[in-house]
Amino acid sequence: MTLNTDTTIRAAFDGKMRRVDLLRGEALFDVAKDPARPFVVVAGDVRVRAVGTSFTVRTHDDGQVGVIVREGVVEVWRGAEGKPVRLSAEHAVQVATAGALVPTTVGSAAVDRAMAWRQGQIDLDGLTLGQAADEFARYSDRRIVIDDPAVAKLKMTGLFSASDPDGFAKAAALSLGLRATTEADGVRLSRG
Repeated sequence: MTLNTDTTIRAAFDGKMRRVDLLRGEALFDVAKDPARPFVVVAGDVRVRAVGTSFTVRTHDDGQVGVIVREGVVEVWRGAEGKPVRLSAEHAVQVATAGALVPTTVGSAAVDRAMAWRQGQIDLDGLTLGQAADEFARYSDRRIVIDDPAVAKLKMTGLFSASDPDGFAKAAALSLGLRATTEADGVRLSRG
């Protein structure tokens, strides 16, 4: 198990089951096969059961749980009696509090980008600047401040160093025609 920053778990292993409760954050699990002791990750109401595989589970502030499979197969379901959905390598699912679980094919490049945190990088593909600021806040005490909701909704794509929120803010400003103002505890993004 490799934990991303700002992650809290509780593990309980016994002769019948290997269980990890992901209380918040993100973790990569590389699981050895043991049919006598299933490996289950519990994240809120979501359950993920593995059989000799490698996958990530991430909780989100909005209650969703994301699962990405690097290799092998996992089963994902919601609630104690939910019907499992099988995911194989290079597949993912975002589990909301309601609705069907719909796996998607993500491909090996997307799996690598999603696990870039292991090398100290953040993949911001598809995130707004507001979401990117929240993501950087997980890794650094320096904050990216965005007061304008319209600016917070802008998107920028790329891999960035998790420890350099200022560098990201300056790149975003340059790319999107914004102003990045360095402050004592972070950087402020605003309209240019």
